[in-house]
Amino acid sequence: MTTRNAFQRSRRANYSETRSTGLAGSIETCEIRVGEELFTPAEGGLSINRVPHRFIDEEGLISSSHSEFGELCRLIKSSGLLQKKPALWWPKTAILLAVIAFISAGMILWHDSLGWQMLNGILLGFMFMQTGFLMHDVGHRQIFRSPAVNRAVGLLLANFMIGVSYSWWVDKHNRHHRNPNHVELDPDLEFAGLAFFAEQAMAKRWPWKLIVRYQAFLFLPLLLAEHLNLHLNSIEHVLRGRANNPWTEGILLACHHIACFAIAFSILGPLSAVAFLLCGKAIAGLYAGLVFAPNHKGMLIIDAGSDVTLFRRQVLTSRNVRSGAINDFLYGGLNYQIEHHLFPFLRQDQMPAAQKIVRRFCLERGIRYYETGVFQSLKEILHHLHEVSARMGDSSSRTFSN
Repeated sequence: MTTRNAFQRSRRANYSETRSTGLAGSIETCEIRVGEELFTPAEGGLSINRVPHRFIDEEGLISSSHSEFGELCRLIKSSGLLQKKPALWWPKTAILLAVIAFISAGMILWHDSLGWQMLNGILLGFMFMQTGFLMHDVGHRQIFRSPAVNRAVGLLLANFMIGVSYSWWVDKHNRHHRNPNHVELDPDLEFAGLAFFAEQAMAKRWPWKLIVRYQAFLFLPLLLAEHLNLHLNSIEHVLRGRANNPWTEGILLACHHIACFAIAFSILGPLSAVAFLLCGKAIAGLYAGLVFAPNHKGMLIIDAGSDVTLFRRQVLTSRNVRSGAINDFLYGGLNYQIEHHLFPFLRQDQMPAAQKIVRRFCLERGIRYYETGVFQSLKEILHHLHEVSARMGDSSSRTFSN
């Protein structure tokens, strides 16, 4: 691909892409470990060094640099947000246990009611996604310090509770954090039935090309199958031997599916069991899509020719959804997407304080910090998908900035 920075034409003037020129003096700052790479602030962006494989980690945070990211980290550090505090994960666990108990009671008491089991399935989908938030926090080492404990809990939450391969998700999520909205390197831009820029749409083959042509209208219905898509990707990942512990992951995945069918069909009638499971999986996919799509979809898209520093990429490719008690709970803290991409080891309860620092820092330097509401974010996503579909016949539709 020979393209340069891909910007949406309507937003070209809103993005600042000036390289960091560095700051005088030596400052204390942060390091972010992502997968096998260590990102450290450096002149003009973040340098990359090879390190042993691990997930995003908060160890070894202090280094010396003159970059914009270095100055921001100094502000975060001086605020006390990098100090170790107990993770507040018990309330989430208590809520999950209460939901599981309510689902179980509903299955036993109203096992003959098709309508109730469909409502029960909605709760099941909610439970899957809230468990996914816990898995995400464990993956970022926001809860446990021990790598072994994080890995064990991650496997139980992902493989057994949700039916998703933990190692597959870790690898995918690592690559996304390294290259958000990168046309070639971000796996979160790879969907068979969706296209996020014109070249991607043009490259689709039938029947996906037909679906992409109407993707703005099909986006929400497609999300209903996303949980099934996660199952299929996870099974393929394990069967191809790509999992770190294929036998462990395979057994836990099998236990998830066996348990789902065994519990549902042993308590409920066949029709109610099918409705319960289908509703649960469909709502889980829809919920996941409505949480993750606002994070980056319809924002800045970049490619290998980008001259935007890695620090600014994390900000300019991300969209925050306005905070509030309900939004913070429903989004699992991922509505603070800009702060999460800059400091992925920070917990949800630390995000409001970090947001004040990051927002002020960006505004002072003319870096666009974008935040909007729930419905506006969805409107922007659908509008962007419609624009891509409308430009499918124009091979020169993407606009670039040097």
